[in-house]
Amino acid sequence: MYRYFIVIFLLIASYGVYAQKYVMVWNDEFNTPGLPDTTKWNYEIGKIRNNELQYYTKGRLENTRIEDSVLIIEARKENYEGADYTSGSIISKGIGDWKYGKVEISAKVSAGKGTWPALWMMPTYSEYGGWPKSGEIDIMEYIGVEPQNLYYTAHFQGTGTTGHSSSGSGPKSYFTNPWERFIKFTLIWTPEKLEWYADDIKFHTYLKSGDDYRTWPFDKEFYLILNLAYGGSWGGYNGVDDSKLPHKFLVDYVRVYQLQDSEGPFSLHIQQAKGGTVEVFPQLDSYPEGTEVTLTANPDSSYVFKSWKHMSRGNPYTFTVNKNMTVSPLFYNENELLSNNSFDTNWLPWTFYVYNSATTTYSSSIVNGKFGINITKSPGTDWHFGFQEQGIAMPKGKYLLRFDAVAEQSKSLLITVSKNYTDWGAIVTKRVTITTSEKSYEIPIEMAVTDNNTRLYFGVGNFSGQFAIDNISLTRINETFTGLTKNDKINAETLIYPNPANKSFTIEFSANDNYQEHSISLLTLDGKLAYQTKTFQNISVIHPEEITPGIYIVRISSNQFSSSKKLIVY
Repeated sequence: MYRYFIVIFLLIASYGVYAQKYVMVWNDEFNTPGLPDTTKWNYEIGKIRNNELQYYTKGRLENTRIEDSVLIIEARKENYEGADYTSGSIISKGIGDWKYGKVEISAKVSAGKGTWPALWMMPTYSEYGGWPKSGEIDIMEYIGVEPQNLYYTAHFQGTGTTGHSSSGSGPKSYFTNPWERFIKFTLIWTPEKLEWYADDIKFHTYLKSGDDYRTWPFDKEFYLILNLAYGGSWGGYNGVDDSKLPHKFLVDYVRVYQLQDSEGPFSLHIQQAKGGTVEVFPQLDSYPEGTEVTLTANPDSSYVFKSWKHMSRGNPYTFTVNKNMTVSPLFYNENELLSNNSFDTNWLPWTFYVYNSATTTYSSSIVNGKFGINITKSPGTDWHFGFQEQGIAMPKGKYLLRFDAVAEQSKSLLITVSKNYTDWGAIVTKRVTITTSEKSYEIPIEMAVTDNNTRLYFGVGNFSGQFAIDNISLTRINETFTGLTKNDKINAETLIYPNPANKSFTIEFSANDNYQEHSISLLTLDGKLAYQTKTFQNISVIHPEEITPGIYIVRISSNQFSSSKKLIVY
């Protein structure tokens, strides 16, 4: 018997049999008080969906904060941006996206009629079309009007549905007073199935039945959403009870795991990217399991580092190598608003919109660096079929849209800047004729209002046959700035970082300017004062009040010098 086990061991060793295991690839323990970590989370902003009552705010401690190592998402009754209630919703889109793995979240739901807390996932790129075609995974949903029930659901189009109807798979589970304690919710997602657990008890399984995206769109990257809604089509189906406000949805931790693809040591590949370089420490040919690696992105002149695609916004970024990895740094021109405009390898994050799949047939491809669409069945109405980039912040002001295009038939192209929420309505509408010879187009766009969540939409529903587009660029026009005097000049020893900034930024003066009084002003491009403060330190962290995202001039003056620098606030 002993010899038998030795033989089995030698056979396993010789054939390289490897038992896969889950390793953590992303997490947030919420240990740092204050706002959520911006290297891991973005915000949803506004009144977004489902006729809910709340306005989701950005970077506001009243609605989203960390206290005592717990994330608190709070719904409040207060007048804000035309709404009667506020709350928070944080998302990991672009800086936390995965295909397959295990997600563990410890959370305590908020009781009370009208509450609708949720832990869920949405597709990063919606490659199969708008909701529900590209899927939705609800790790946990709860509505206070059903106080003992927790829901686990997968949404998809289904083979018997058309348009925007949704099929779903998921039961509810009974928990006694779930608002009294933290529950560990677990989703296991493989190429063949989805499984839901609560406190390690399995409550639901959804199995892949075939390769039809209408029943299994869960083969693309998805991102996380943690939010607390109030009222709405489901959470408020039996009304709301304002006497219980404010409500708090608590999250103790979020942990994401993926399977190791092999036994170490592991490879680490950094994709080359236009606009900058990457330093790797330590630089090794291969990495033993558990090696800590730090990446530092160095953007070229006129470029800004955006993120490590699907991983983090941190720079430098330190992580543990537990599997073979390819890391993609993303840089962008500091004046460019679009994520992908050259189509060198793919068209993501551009997605298609089809009003009615019964009247539209098309295929798409990247050929010679151009985004090509072959429309074999045309709906005949421009806005009924098109492609778009979503989630673009556009402050009030003037912009220039540029692109190259050619079509098999000369037709009118619809271009809109539209809301990326609620009624999806157009804010700006333009039309231009695309000819059978490739041409370059420049179209001025003026935003009369600020909107932090827009979509740039090209409606090609009038076209038939081949349509190709390339080099799409949307930039803000820097109008002549009159807020500074001709004697103002940039002091090379003055540093402002990070830039772009979110809710705070640091100004570092030269040592010679220490203990001098500095006046710091944020001015809009038309010279209006947006924020002002004073400091005596040569390194100062500036926390401006709530200001609109956009481009500002930071004016710094003291007895020694006056200087100005551009600052982008997102």
